[in-house]
Amino acid sequence: MDIQAEINWIHQEVDKVKDPSFVEKLKRLFISINSSSETSDIDYNIDIEKALESIKNGHFYSENEAIEISKKWGRK
Repeated sequence: MDIQAEINWIHQEVDKVKDPSFVEKLKRLFISINSSSETSDIDYNIDIEKALESIKNGHFYSENEAIEISKKWGRK
């Protein structure tokens, strides 16, 4: 597949997205790719703070749950 075909496919897939969380992650990916390492460090630290807050709020998986989830990766 040529690069333009790849870009077109990405556009089509992004147009289907309805999950705001996914959009935010995609946005951060593009920002990190296009920004300096200083900005990436800031984003990294923000992500860590958000993760720690999420853990404090009980939003995490046990080791066994994580193993079960990972077994499903790549399967459709």
